[in-house]
Amino acid sequence: MAEVEAEGKYTYECLCKAVGYEVTGAPAMACMCHCESCRVYGGAAGNVAAFPVDQVNYTKGRDTLIVYEGVPGKERMACKTCGSWVQNTLPNGLQIIPIGGLKTLSGPVLKPTMHIFTGDRGDMDMPTDELPKHEGWPV
Repeated sequence: MAEVEAEGKYTYECLCKAVGYEVTGAPAMACMCHCESCRVYGGAAGNVAAFPVDQVNYTKGRDTLIVYEGVPGKERMACKTCGSWVQNTLPNGLQIIPIGGLKTLSGPVLKPTMHIFTGDRGDMDMPTDELPKHEGWPV
């Protein structure tokens, strides 16, 4: 995966403010994900960043999350009160974080640098920018 050179500190809170975490450092990648899971859950491609597990630290509400494991080893987590998507955990330990929910405390604003799972995109999901496009995970 192409590393994003964006050291920073970010916070996240769900809509009802019951769940929160801090993220520090640079993500392994920041991208638009066109996988079926992201499209069905969010209604469109997901604007996400992948961080190693040790860079994501919950400040509140971790014990109140609803966890859904649709694919063995991949957990999708949401707030049980407001339903906000909070994060995914992949089998390799990467934490997939919704970029749109992050507030920047320091460092650059995270922006996608590529599209992934473009082979899964729906007929109405048409990337129009010039970012690199990958059929699956980038190498």
